[in-house]
Amino acid sequence: MTIQYFENSEAMSQTAANFVFDAVRQNPELLLCTATGNSPKGLYNNMATLPELFTEMRIIPLDEWIDLPTPEASCHAFIEKYLLDPLKISEDRYFGFNTDIEDFENECDRIQGLLKREGPIDVCILGLGKNGHLGFNEPAVALGLHCHVATLAPQSQEHDMLGSSTSKPTKGMTLGMQDILAAKRIILLVAGEGKEAATMKLLSRKISNDCPATWLWKHDNVDCLMVRKAALK
Repeated sequence: MTIQYFENSEAMSQTAANFVFDAVRQNPELLLCTATGNSPKGLYNNMATLPELFTEMRIIPLDEWIDLPTPEASCHAFIEKYLLDPLKISEDRYFGFNTDIEDFENECDRIQGLLKREGPIDVCILGLGKNGHLGFNEPAVALGLHCHVATLAPQSQEHDMLGSSTSKPTKGMTLGMQDILAAKRIILLVAGEGKEAATMKLLSRKISNDCPATWLWKHDNVDCLMVRKAALK
């Protein structure tokens, strides 16, 4: 893992965007796995300044909430606002989760099949959760390897994307740790408040299911971009 520190999220986001620009120039049809939330928002805004680069790029989301009180808080709504619409990603190049169903385990199997057919992921964008999660791969005795229905930790239920809603989702669908680690390249963005403990665990290099992000040390092509104040409070 290569770690770079930045004084602010704007500089971090621009560096991440440059990585993506270079990657898509080399492989216009690359498969991009997209996290949501505040950490990657600046990256996506920077990508939107050069939409002509992304006419062939494909997107698969990292995760999605189940049983949201309002669709405006969904991962799909976020990706649509910051990527699908600005970059004019056509429907055939977006492999999103379907939440308008009853059998979510079957939906995870469908996404896994799509990933097997379209993958592996070329570039995977990740954010660091406050408890060290990646997507909805929460700290656990055993981590899910492939796309699965996850029970959300209390910290995840209080995610900023959910706003002040009193009805919080307790489950989500997420790509698994093996799917993430199979990506050719990973860009981990670390910014925001309340991540000091998870950052310390990550930087310790001690791999543990108590902090799923530490498994990224097993990957040989990870760029960790970190806002200094998020890591060193």
